[in-house]
Amino acid sequence: MGQIAERFGIPKGTVQNILERYRDAGTVEPKPPNAGRKAAFGPRALKRLERDVLAHPDATLAELRDRSGLAVSLVAVHRTLRRLGFTRKKSLYARPNSAGTTLLKRVVSGMRRSRKSNPRGSFSSTKPARRRT
Repeated sequence: MGQIAERFGIPKGTVQNILERYRDAGTVEPKPPNAGRKAAFGPRALKRLERDVLAHPDATLAELRDRSGLAVSLVAVHRTLRRLGFTRKKSLYARPNSAGTTLLKRVVSGMRRSRKSNPRGSFSSTKPARRRT
């Protein structure tokens, strides 16, 4: 092996890899490009996933995976959705307070108040303000 590597000016490891490939596959041709892991979602499954997301935009990754019928990880579902161009968008949610109103309702209707402002324009101290004379 050392003589072959020296003669062609390549590392011994490369010669060893070529010999192993010949022994295993019967050829010294390199493997085709993109010979790695197959995609978790095939073309049909991609279409199904896309339709499912459009029909259920608030679905979780686990729900999408379960409805797909494939044994894939949540990461695979997430990456596939990113490849399809979907982004994560949560629904707005606010828990109701004891009065039954929510901050969300005030923000949506434009009734948002600044924390610093007082509705009557006066200070919140209990003492009346001194008047300058």
